[in-house]
Amino acid sequence: MVMQPLAQSRADQRRFIDRARETDLIVRAASAAQPVLLLGEHGSGRTSLLNHAAWLLARKEQPRDAVLVSGEVARDAAQLLGVLVARAQRLAGPRRSRAAWIDDLRALSMPDGPFGEAARPAILMELVDLLGERLADLERPVCLMVDGIAPAVAHGLFGSLRNELWALEGASWVVAGDSVVEPLYLEPPADAFFEQTVTLGPLSDAAAAKLLRAHAPDLTDAQVEEAIAVGDGNPRRLLRAATEIEAGLPPSSASADQLAGKAVEVAGPLAGALVDYLAIHGPAAASDQTMLRQIGASRQRASQLMHKLESAGLLETIEKHEPGRRGRPARRFALRTPV
Repeated sequence: MVMQPLAQSRADQRRFIDRARETDLIVRAASAAQPVLLLGEHGSGRTSLLNHAAWLLARKEQPRDAVLVSGEVARDAAQLLGVLVARAQRLAGPRRSRAAWIDDLRALSMPDGPFGEAARPAILMELVDLLGERLADLERPVCLMVDGIAPAVAHGLFGSLRNELWALEGASWVVAGDSVVEPLYLEPPADAFFEQTVTLGPLSDAAAAKLLRAHAPDLTDAQVEEAIAVGDGNPRRLLRAATEIEAGLPPSSASADQLAGKAVEVAGPLAGALVDYLAIHGPAAASDQTMLRQIGASRQRASQLMHKLESAGLLETIEKHEPGRRGRPARRFALRTPV
């Protein structure tokens, strides 16, 4: 049994369980164009909730379209804006040729483009203007949803450009991130952008049992109770436990969010962001520029954190000899416990 986020289909929406309070907060805020920061641990159902909110927004008396993108793949604010522009263009239809907007993005948002790093602020402004143009082509207002975003990327967008984003006519924002590193998202100046913060807590035992019955109807009452004890209200852990129990295996409880929580206890929120990155992208070296940009750390700071987490038993070192390279093998760090 593999848990997939619920999509915006009628069949999937019938399977949506609990989260009525959080859904109401998001839909109300999005309808009023009040930016929302949605926080939850890995597997808490953030993506399913975003799709549920988007489905409801499209069916309100004054409906909104929704543009839902994954923020986890964006290594900086420019790249995320480029993805949003592309998705808004798809909603707007063929009023501009595909080649025209691809040329816009290629010229403005590519890291190796003609503007170079020194012109990044200007590139960001151009991309915001381009997004505004695409949104103006839409027949009704839109909710821009970013599912999973690195704190450093969030600060690059919702901190420095908050006034410009507020000024986008007809747009509302729902941005989802990891609750383990909540303090990093709410550091000034990005904290001023969000008018509401919605946090996904664990499912109640009743909701967890309903989820398990829907996905694993053959579990006995005792097995449901065992899965609930292991899952601790996290939908992904609940369904993983059910899968392991059905297969006759002892249910495991290790997960990326638990490791990130321990990392925060050991070395603070930035360490949690580092563990999140490794959980999503796999092993990385302290010199990995994409990682450094996303978590917002220097190479020296990342190296210090990695060694500290290794000493705490949360990371392990992987050394690999690369073909044609002399000297010491390349050293990368990975999560010690499989997730």
